[in-house]
Amino acid sequence: MASSNAKPPSSIPPTVPAAPASEAYRTKSIAARLTEAEFAEVESAAVSAGQKVSEWLRSAALAQAHREREGQTDPILLAEILGVRDLVLNLFAKASEGPIDQDDLRKISAYADAIKQQKADQVLRRTGRNTPGTPED
Repeated sequence: MASSNAKPPSSIPPTVPAAPASEAYRTKSIAARLTEAEFAEVESAAVSAGQKVSEWLRSAALAQAHREREGQTDPILLAEILGVRDLVLNLFAKASEGPIDQDDLRKISAYADAIKQQKADQVLRRTGRNTPGTPED
């Protein structure tokens, strides 16, 4: 006789644990055509990194996307910051000579406004972060 403490077998199959909410499923794909030489370069780089070609391409594409986003410089904001910097430095220099009158303040302010864009363009060229329409030296 069977034991009365035995549980009957369950007719519901065990459930597979759900993926954590932080784990995103990749549902999109991108196709690219490469020459034999290009594919060989990509494949060699992937092997060197210990990755499959698709993994290496994904990480390379995302790294480039992040690098571009991080490397963006707002040229207007940069110009304003450099204008304020020039204004402060010139005000301190003039103040070290004595009191600053209204005419001095107006000239220093006008000078900072006049050169801020030029200085911003120089910084952007020097750092290789040209904005569209900014000519190279």
